[in-house]
This record gives sequence, C-alpha cells and structure tokens, in this order.
Amino acid sequence: MELMEIGTEVFVKGKGRGILALNNEDGTWNVEFYDDGAEGDFYEEDLMPLEDLVRRWSPAGARVVPAPWTSPRPEGWTRFVCFSDTHGLHQLIPKDHMPPADVLLHAGDFTNTGELEQIESFNEWLEAYPAEQKLVIAGNHDITLQEDYYRSRGASRFHRGVPYDCSKARPLLKGCSYLEDTSVEVRGYQIYGSPWQPEFFDWAFNLPRGEELRQKWSAIPPDTDLLLVHGPPAGHVDMTSRAGRVGCQDLQEAVHQRSISVVVSGHLHSAYGTDADEVTLYVNASTCTEQYNPTHKPIVFDLPPAHELREATKKAALERKEGKLQL
Repeated sequence: MELMEIGTEVFVKGKGRGILALNNEDGTWNVEFYDDGAEGDFYEEDLMPLEDLVRRWSPAGARVVPAPWTSPRPEGWTRFVCFSDTHGLHQLIPKDHMPPADVLLHAGDFTNTGELEQIESFNEWLEAYPAEQKLVIAGNHDITLQEDYYRSRGASRFHRGVPYDCSKARPLLKGCSYLEDTSVEVRGYQIYGSPWQPEFFDWAFNLPRGEELRQKWSAIPPDTDLLLVHGPPAGHVDMTSRAGRVGCQDLQEAVHQRSISVVVSGHLHSAYGTDADEVTLYVNASTCTEQYNPTHKPIVFDLPPAHELREATKKAALERKEGKLQL
C-alpha cells in the first residue's frame, strides 16, 4: 500500500469509514473511525482508500464518470448528470460543464429566493439541456415553492415589496418532472424526491431534527433505487468548513433501512463531491462554491439496467447486514 499515508481516508472491511492515524511499521495501520471515535489496528489488505472505493465501485453498481465525461457508458446502462444549488446562476455555468446525459438530476436551490423570473429562466435552461429527461426538487432557497412558509414569513423576510404569487411557481417548471415527496419511474429506476432538511436559519422546507423529519423519511418507498434530496444524510458528503458534519441522521437511518443505490443531494456547498459505503453511492452535486460561484463541475455517474442494479444493491445490503460483505 505504497500510496497510503497518514491522513488518508479509508474504508475498513466490516468496520466502516475512518482516517489513517499511524503506520505501525509492522504491516498494520492505526485507524480512527468517524462515526464513534473508536480506533484500531488493521492489516493493509483490510483497508481501501475511500477515493478508490468510489472510483472502483461495484461493476454491478453505480460508476462515477470522471471529467471530461468522454468515456462511453456501457451498452444498456443509463448516464445521469447531477447539479444542485445553482442559485439562479445557471446561465453562468461553463459550457464545458454541461455534458450530455440520459437523465439530469437537480437537487434544489435553483433560485436565490424563489423569484419567479429565475424559475422561468431555469426552466428555459432545463429545456435546452442535452438530456432526455430532467428531474428536479426544491431546496430551502426556493421559498415560493412552499406556499405556507412564504405566506407566513418568507415574503416579508425576502420580498418586502410586492410578494410573488406562489400558485404560479410550480407551473413554470415545464421542462422537468418536479418531485415533492413523490416518486417517478425513469428507465425502470424508481426515483423518489423530497426537499426537506433539518432546520437551517428559518428557510423553506425546514423541519426539526427528530420525529417530524423521521415522518417525512418514512414515506420513502422501500423499492426506491435513487433518492434525490436537498440536504445530505449524516456522515456522507455533509462536512462543512465551520460546523463539521451536519447531515441528517434520521435520513441516514432511513437509507440504511432500504436498499438504495444512489443518494443525490446538495445544500452544503463545501461538501461537494462523492462518497460511498458498502451499498450506496452518495453525491453532493452543489454547483456553487461557498463563494456562490457556479464553477463546481457536475457529477456524472452511470447505472446498469434497473433489474441488475436492484439485485446487486439488495445483495450488498444483505451481506452488510450479515457482516459478510467482501470489497
């Protein structure tokens, strides 16, 4: 394991994700684990760099496609391109950051504060994008998509002049399937979309951690293949520069209770990137940086035919449950 060094993020078979803390110089490494703060010594053959786990994902599961996204997808597979948190700046996304795909996924915050003009412009961008199908959810910034929030305090907080007519917001999204606690079947994949996230400075689609969020996540159908949410689950693509990991623990528990192949999110710009565990690929597709520049590259992945993906994911979930998974 010549490329390994102290500080490398690793996946330990049967244990989970951690960081290399010490080379014991006897063929073992000391690993400190993220989830519970525990540590232990492990042989090199039981370690896999986390970056490799994502890159060399199961041949039957999701495959991340590296930029410039020119590698052809395998025959019969489907290519997905992921954006999030474009914040009304979609027209400023570099043209070479718009690769063609079969399906486009957008994980919310496509406006700054729900402006109808931005929704209309975003829809025009979607309609022109080189993808056959487009799926979109709202985020906490898309405040006119949650009418009760907007009427109670969103309009007075952000639009103190003439408020927008919320009834016009959703109909402007003509070039996509808009998901709000609903599922859609795309090319045989069951895709569920939901905009909710833990409370965050009193924005739209916020709920307290605990029972209210658990109720929302309990609605995720058990046969979901791909989950499209705004905020990430706890422990995956949820690291912030100021507050550490802030993902939703209730969401992560819901993911673990199901055989979900891919979770696509955004919301936390600094957590942009990909991650994986034994079963699931996690994507944070935030397009904007922390400085609100729309320069993060889209994240692209390929999926095998739905029946193959489902079978492989269920097998991996069962093996994880029984402690038999071999990476």
